[in-house]
Amino acid sequence: MLGNEFRPGVIVAGDYPYRDNLIAGAIEGNETALQAAVREMKEETGLVLSDPVLIHSGAYVSSGGASEKISIVYGTADTAHAGGVHGNPAESEDILTIVLPAKVFIDRVHGGEINDLKTLVVGYWFAKHRA
Repeated sequence: MLGNEFRPGVIVAGDYPYRDNLIAGAIEGNETALQAAVREMKEETGLVLSDPVLIHSGAYVSSGGASEKISIVYGTADTAHAGGVHGNPAESEDILTIVLPAKVFIDRVHGGEINDLKTLVVGYWFAKHRA
């Protein structure tokens, strides 16, 4: 499951700014990465993330230029009724829910259609570990 939304950095770079990326967001207060992932899934897709598992506890986005770290969480969601635009109005989010078959997602990763680094990393992880 991906979210399609406007990415300001992409438009600054001169590319089409609406991108299919992993659902993501900041850890708030005393939340764990797992709690944040469940909350962000609900906010950004309207769906419940079930059985979340921490895949990586914190990797630097760009260790040479930023202190930001990301955690990677894997889980499942019932996508039978997925769709529509979601997001936190207080954050001016308008996120279109995108559901892809696993093979299509992996093909998009391998084919270079996905160019968000966290989405790429997870795509390669998913391709290696999927049942």
